[in-house]
Amino acid sequence: MRGVSVGVVVAAVCTGVGALPLLQGFADPRMPTGALYGAGWPAFGIAAAVLFDRGQQPRIGRALAGLALVPTAMVAIALPRAGGSVWSRVEDLWAVADVVVVLTTLVTLAATMGFARGRVPRRRLFWLLVWSAVVLGTFLVADEALVPRGAAVVLTLGMWSLAGVVARLTVAAELRPVDEPLRDALAVALTVATGATVGVAIRLAGIRAGIPSPDLAAVVAAVLATALAWPTAARWRRFWLAHRYGTGTLTPADVASITADLRPLQDPRVLLDKAAEMVAACAGRPGVRLVLGGDSPDVPPFWVERPLLVAGERVGTLLVGSENPEGPEPRQARTIAQLLPTLALVCRAVGLAVEAEQARQGLARERDAERARILRDLHDGLGPVLAGMSMRVQAELRRSPSPVLASLAPQLAEARADLRRIVSGLTPSALHDADLVSALQRLVATFDGNGHQVVLHVTAPEPLPPEVTVAVYRCVAEGVTNALRHGGASRVTVQVMANAAGHVTVNVRDDGIGGPIAPGVGLTSLRQRAEQMGGSLAVEPCDAGGALLHVELPTKEPA
Repeated sequence: MRGVSVGVVVAAVCTGVGALPLLQGFADPRMPTGALYGAGWPAFGIAAAVLFDRGQQPRIGRALAGLALVPTAMVAIALPRAGGSVWSRVEDLWAVADVVVVLTTLVTLAATMGFARGRVPRRRLFWLLVWSAVVLGTFLVADEALVPRGAAVVLTLGMWSLAGVVARLTVAAELRPVDEPLRDALAVALTVATGATVGVAIRLAGIRAGIPSPDLAAVVAAVLATALAWPTAARWRRFWLAHRYGTGTLTPADVASITADLRPLQDPRVLLDKAAEMVAACAGRPGVRLVLGGDSPDVPPFWVERPLLVAGERVGTLLVGSENPEGPEPRQARTIAQLLPTLALVCRAVGLAVEAEQARQGLARERDAERARILRDLHDGLGPVLAGMSMRVQAELRRSPSPVLASLAPQLAEARADLRRIVSGLTPSALHDADLVSALQRLVATFDGNGHQVVLHVTAPEPLPPEVTVAVYRCVAEGVTNALRHGGASRVTVQVMANAAGHVTVNVRDDGIGGPIAPGVGLTSLRQRAEQMGGSLAVEPCDAGGALLHVELPTKEPA
C-alpha cells in the first residue's frame, strides 16, 4: 500500500507541474496558443495515478507520469531564448518540435509497454500502435491544414484520447480479438454509409423534382435510413459473435434438439458425445471431446484439458480444441467452466451405466459357465443312461415283443430328443461351427415334419456378439418348442431382425390355442437373461389366434 500511495502522490505532483503552463494561460484574457499546445499532456498524469492506485504496471505508470511534464519542459526550453513574449517563444518552439514531441511520446509508450509473450500483451501492444497511428496521422493532417491554434486543439484531443486508451489497455485483464472491434467499426460504417447514400439520393431527387427544402428532406431520410439499417447491422454482429462464441447458454429447445435421437437401449457412452455437442453449441468450439475415466488422456496439440471431478474423484476429462496455443478465448473459457459440474455428473452417470453393463455381462458369463457344467453332467451322465436304456429296450423288443416295450421305446426316443434340445439350448453346439443363420436353419429343420411347419426369416446385417447370438438361438428354440408342445400349433413363423442402430428383435408367432399363457422355467430364465443384457422378453396372445414371443436385445456392448 505504501508503494501505491507514493506512486499516486508522484503522479499527482507531475500532473500539477505539467498543468502549470495551462493554468498560467487561463490567466491571459485569450488563451495563448503556446499554452494550448500543452493542454493534452496532463491526461497522462491522471492515467498514471489510476495505474498506481490499482497497483498495476508501475513501469508504465512512471512513464505516463514523466510524460505529464512535457508542457513544463517545453516552457523551460523556450524561456532562455530571446525575442518576443514568453508565449510566442513557446508557440514557436511547439511549431518547430511538435511532430518530434508527438513521435517521442508514442515511441516512449510503445517501448514502455513492450512486447511480451501471451495473447493479451500482444493485443495490448497492437491496439496501442493502431491508436498511436490514428493520433499521429490526424495531427499531421491538422498541422498542415489548420492554423496553429486549430492544430493545438487537435493535438490536445489526441493526447487525452491516447492517455485514456493506454489506461484502458493496461487495466484490462482480457482483450477481445483484434478483428472484433474492426467488425464493429465496419458495421457502424456500413450503417452510416447506408444513411448517407439514402440522404444524398433524396436530396438529388428533391432538387430534380423541385420540392421545397430538399436538404431538410435529405437529412430526415438519412436519419431514418440509418435508424432502420442499424438493427440489421446489430443482428449481423450478434450472429457472427454467436458463431464464434456459441450461445453462452443452453435452452430447453437446444437440449431437446440434441437429445432427440437418443434411445434407451443404445450404448450409454453415446451420452458423452451428446454432452460434447452441447458444449460445442454453448461455447462455440467445434472440437470438444469427453473422455471417461480417472486417468489423464493424451492431449493433442492446441487442445486444452479440463478434469471433471465428483466429490474430489476424477471421473472424466473434457478436451477442448483451440486455434490458439493458449486455449479458448476467456469468454469461451468462462462458459465451459460453468458447464464442468454438469459434465462431471454426466460422466459419473455414464461410468455407472458402463459398470452396470459390464457387471451384467460378467453375470451372463458366469451363467454360461454354470450352464456348461450342467451340460457336461447331462451329456456324461443322463445321456449315456438314456442311450443304454433305449438300446436294451430295442434289443428286448426284438427278442420278445410286448405292448409295454413297444410303448416304452418311443417314449425313450422322445426323452433323448428332449435331452438333445435341452443340451443344445444350454450351449448350442450348432453355433460352434456355423453362423447364426445356419444354426437356426438346422434348428428349425429338427421341428419340421409330423404335421408341423416352421418358417424362418432372418435379417442380420452384421455379426452379433457371442452372448447375443446364444440368446437369440435359445429364444427361438424355446419359442418353437413351446408353440408345438404346449400351444398345439401347426405353423410357426420365426423372424430375427437385426439393424445397425444396435438392436436385434426376435418374433416367434404360432397359430395355436393362444392364451392363457403361464411362463415356465424356460421362459422365465430367458426373460431374466434378456433383462440382464439390457433387453426385454414378452409372451402374449394374438388377436387373430395363437401366441407371440417378442424379444428385444441390444447388440452393441460397452468396451
